[in-house]
Amino acid sequence: MINKVDFLAKVSIFSHMKKPDIHRIAELVQYHFFHDGDLIIREGDRDRQLFIIVNGKAEVIKNLGEKNEKRVRTLGPYSYFGEMALIDDLVRSASVVAKEETQALSLAQWDLRQEIKKYPAMAFELLKMLSQRIRAIEKTMINTLGTFLPICANCKRIREINGSWTPIERYVSDHSETEFSHSVCPECTKELYPEYAKKMSL
Repeated sequence: MINKVDFLAKVSIFSHMKKPDIHRIAELVQYHFFHDGDLIIREGDRDRQLFIIVNGKAEVIKNLGEKNEKRVRTLGPYSYFGEMALIDDLVRSASVVAKEETQALSLAQWDLRQEIKKYPAMAFELLKMLSQRIRAIEKTMINTLGTFLPICANCKRIREINGSWTPIERYVSDHSETEFSHSVCPECTKELYPEYAKKMSL
């Protein structure tokens, strides 16, 4: 069994904390063991737990088990995940699956926002993590959609590799997790529905 205090002190999100506070957090964490293929976090679930990998590996996956399943990144020892659920209280944005026998610590119902007030440097650590994740998403989008899309200047259809032309909404939906919700922008509303636009402006 690891020394939780020494281990947590080496995890970037806790590295700015004073020893007494790390001791306090060490008393809150729980120890877990996952087999290869075990689901640690399920996309769409709502729970408030931060996980830190002690040893082993885990993979972050979007749309697990679906035809558009995408592997986002692989996490190793000292990596943490699940912190966004502590910030925005929203559902999990991706699944996390153990890729080998993996040991991890979990921290539930931890008031991250209060800790950030006490240790502002934690905010910079989270911003750095978010930046890395945004870069990973951008890379995934480029790999998925490509950096160059041949698009018709008139109808906005996109030419597929096989030469066929596909409506842009269907192309993006087929090649990414993005879904479209159709609406009409203010400028088009003025052009297509001038009477309605006039009433809206009153």
